Amino acid sequence: MKLFLTIFLCFLVTITGIPTVANGCFGVERDALLTFKAGLHDPGNLLSSWNGLNCCNWTGVLCDNITEHVVTLNLRNSFDQHAELCEIINDYWWCHAFGESHALVGEINPSLLSLRHLTHLDISNHDFSNSSIPKFIGSFENLVYLNLSFSYFLGVIPRELGNLSRLQVLDLSESHFTGLIPPQIGNLSDLRYLSLRHSYSTNTNSKAAGDKLSWISRLSNLRYLDMSGCDLDNGIDWLAINKLYMLETLILSCCSLSEIPLHLSHVNLTSLTKLDLSCNSFNATLPNWLCNLTSLLYLNLEFSRFHGSIPYTLSNLASLNYLNLGENNFDHLFLQSIRKLHNLVTLNLRMLGVSGDIANLIKAMHNLENLYLDGNNLSGNISSWIAEMKNLSFIDLSDNSLRHISSEIGTLAHLKELDLSNNLLSGTITEAHFANLSNLEILDLSSNMLTIEMNEKWVPPFQLRFLSLNSCKVGTKFPTWLRWQTRVSFVSLFNTSIIDAIPNWFWNLSLGRVDMSHNNIIGSLPVSFQSSKIRGLYLRSNNISGTLPSVWGGIRELDLSNNNISGPFPTKLEFPRASFVALSKNRINGNISHSICDLLDLIFLDLSSNAISGEIPTCLGNISFLQYVYLSNNKITGKLPATIGSLQYLEKLQLYNNKLYGEIPSTLQRCKSLDFLSLGSNNFSGKIPTWIGKQLPNLVVFQLRLNNFVGRIPPELGELTRLQILDLAHNSLVGSIPSSVGNFSAMKDSSRHYSSSVFFNADLSEDDLFRDINGDYLNSYEDTLYIDINGQFMYTSLPLEYIKIIDISGNNLHGKIPEEIWLLQALIYLNLSKNFLIGEIPEKIGGMRSLESLDVSFNEFSGPIPQTLSTLSSLHNLNLSYNNFSGKVPTGRQLDTLNDSSIYFGNLYLCGSPTDKSCSNDQASSGINSVHSNNRMEMVWFCLVIALGFILGFWSVWGVLIFQKVRRVYYFRTIDNLYDKIHIQITLAVRRLGW
Repeated sequence: MKLFLTIFLCFLVTITGIPTVANGCFGVERDALLTFKAGLHDPGNLLSSWNGLNCCNWTGVLCDNITEHVVTLNLRNSFDQHAELCEIINDYWWCHAFGESHALVGEINPSLLSLRHLTHLDISNHDFSNSSIPKFIGSFENLVYLNLSFSYFLGVIPRELGNLSRLQVLDLSESHFTGLIPPQIGNLSDLRYLSLRHSYSTNTNSKAAGDKLSWISRLSNLRYLDMSGCDLDNGIDWLAINKLYMLETLILSCCSLSEIPLHLSHVNLTSLTKLDLSCNSFNATLPNWLCNLTSLLYLNLEFSRFHGSIPYTLSNLASLNYLNLGENNFDHLFLQSIRKLHNLVTLNLRMLGVSGDIANLIKAMHNLENLYLDGNNLSGNISSWIAEMKNLSFIDLSDNSLRHISSEIGTLAHLKELDLSNNLLSGTITEAHFANLSNLEILDLSSNMLTIEMNEKWVPPFQLRFLSLNSCKVGTKFPTWLRWQTRVSFVSLFNTSIIDAIPNWFWNLSLGRVDMSHNNIIGSLPVSFQSSKIRGLYLRSNNISGTLPSVWGGIRELDLSNNNISGPFPTKLEFPRASFVALSKNRINGNISHSICDLLDLIFLDLSSNAISGEIPTCLGNISFLQYVYLSNNKITGKLPATIGSLQYLEKLQLYNNKLYGEIPSTLQRCKSLDFLSLGSNNFSGKIPTWIGKQLPNLVVFQLRLNNFVGRIPPELGELTRLQILDLAHNSLVGSIPSSVGNFSAMKDSSRHYSSSVFFNADLSEDDLFRDINGDYLNSYEDTLYIDINGQFMYTSLPLEYIKIIDISGNNLHGKIPEEIWLLQALIYLNLSKNFLIGEIPEKIGGMRSLESLDVSFNEFSGPIPQTLSTLSSLHNLNLSYNNFSGKVPTGRQLDTLNDSSIYFGNLYLCGSPTDKSCSNDQASSGINSVHSNNRMEMVWFCLVIALGFILGFWSVWGVLIFQKVRRVYYFRTIDNLYDKIHIQITLAVRRLGW
């Protein structure tokens, strides 16, 4: 009987299609999962357990205990298992990259539709960037939880998601959607949680809210709504938001919102506990209904262009424990209303212009744990009042005017972060200031006048992760107490007066970034950094000696410029992760090793001001991401390799003062991003290529001075509308100045200038994300240039956005100055000296309002000096010497400050102060006529001298022959003899040749 029933049931299953269970898993569901797996690339082996018959035991798969159907598929790519490692190395981007390297890649296979009982689907933190959200996901009718966040889907959100009638949680954050949010989402009446955070980028044309999200009002059960980072500049229906009476969390930060109602007739958001409207552009006063949200625990209005007053009714929000009003434009602060918020745990009033004594601002706020008052005008001292705030964990009082810090700050046992940078603090910091700070992790006292005095045997009670003491006086000895900071990741001792060697134990710490620039550190570097965890090492402007190590381990950014490092460039450079290498102003010699071409991630290379010789390696063109190349002031020879044109991202190429020769390679025109090209002081030759003006549209600095270029200045250079510095001085250029120079738009408008952003650090640690720790270091790497100002040759490191120059001196140019050049009203330096230019300087020069230096010396200019020069209020260098200017030297305003007779040397027909030649009124008024009259007299005398010379030369020879017979006979006899000798020699030569 049992056998019969078994056979009958098997037959029934076969004919009805009911799925069978094999070892706790339905075969059809197992096959669906395996098909899904087959369509994915799994570099992290997340699905390595997906084998065998029982799919209920597979990673991320959960089956119902009774029906054994798959009800949960949780494949979230979690970093939790690596959290300890991430904390040790303190590198957010490494952790993020690690997560991406373990992410599933591919598409979601429709085989998952066989999981008809699925209630929970989480495939977040993976890479589906080449696909859209499949429409069939809207067919999972039992789905309650759907998380597709951080998976970078493209395309539109399918409206079919509106069919998931049981859905309670929908997370689509961190994707790249286009189109509008489908209004069908409003059909999800059971939805409790909705997040579209950063799914509609404000950097694209994707607009999330075409209908102002009015459909949101239908989500009556919604508790959590996060639309942060979505482009909602079309606005949002605040009345619809106001209908969500069960809403507890509303996050609309950075949504490009510009409108907010100042009044609501009735506020229904009585359940709201968290409101974040930060990073918008409301440009309004604070809405009065905000102060009626009495359930609020969290309020963030930072950087949203609110203005007016902070109302006293803010004290109605008695439950508030987080308040952030920072970076707005309030003109009046009712600080008394803030002091009444006794439950505040976090207070952020950064960059609000708050002034007065800090003690009066926060007295009686004893529950505060996090205090951010940076960027204000607060004064006073950190004294006894700080000891009363025993719960403080985070303090940021940077960028104020505080003057003294008491040792009582050392009583804050819970303190984790202390930032007092950029104040007026003075005095001495001792061990007493840190007596009980056992939890301290972040300490920033930089840019103060503090002296740090610690006993050499002091063992700190804390373990720092971040330390910055920039511009404090640490002392001549290296701080030995750092030896005990075994967890420290970032150390900045920039300009701290250290005159000592770096001890060996320092390199054994768990360092991530080290900046000890601008000290007098001596000694040499370790032989190898193979085992080092350091990612950024900045030791510029010290006295470090020895040779350059060849093994750099995992270091990515290295700055050893301006030291005393000597010896040859390493023949085998092991620097696999390098992106930034600065070794300028040392004494490194030898050739650039070809191993530098193995630095495939290199972006910035500065080897300038050394003694490097040899040729530029042709393989340099293989470093495809290279953007900045500085090789100036070396002894590099050979031609500029044509492979340089392979650097498609190249922005700056500085080869000044070497021994390079040949023509500019035509391949350089492929470097479309090039904005800084300095080839001056070499032996380059040939003509200036016409393609420079056509193919390098971003060029801002173009310097070819002190070379051997010939030919004309190409008119095509006028197409460089961004050009601010044109330096072609001291070549052998001929022809006239092309009128197209008037097309240099950046020299016409002073508001248009070059932005000198040298390097973007894309590899910041977690701490770096909220602190500009490398600001001083990177700012010091602004572009520099050799320029000639009024005959003084100098190396300038001024920000180039403020310099606009034309220097074409020392050539063979002729003709008149084109009228268009006087239209360059933003031009600062103009040098046309040592050419053969003619004509007059017109009164139009008075329109060049920004002109600071004008040199037209050693030319053939004539006529009067224009009076409008006196209106150039910025002019402080002027040289008009050795021309043919005439008339009275103009006076008035700016010219009166340039009372130097050498300005006018070599102009014979000028008179008046400051020359030593006085002139009458007639001379002053008839300067042009006098110079013309003098010119005519000069011509008469010139002709007389020529005639007299001819007569004297003629009669000195022929007169003797005519009147002295003996000399005449001797002369003609000598001629006859010479003729005979030549005739005989020609006759003999013809016979020998047989002609």
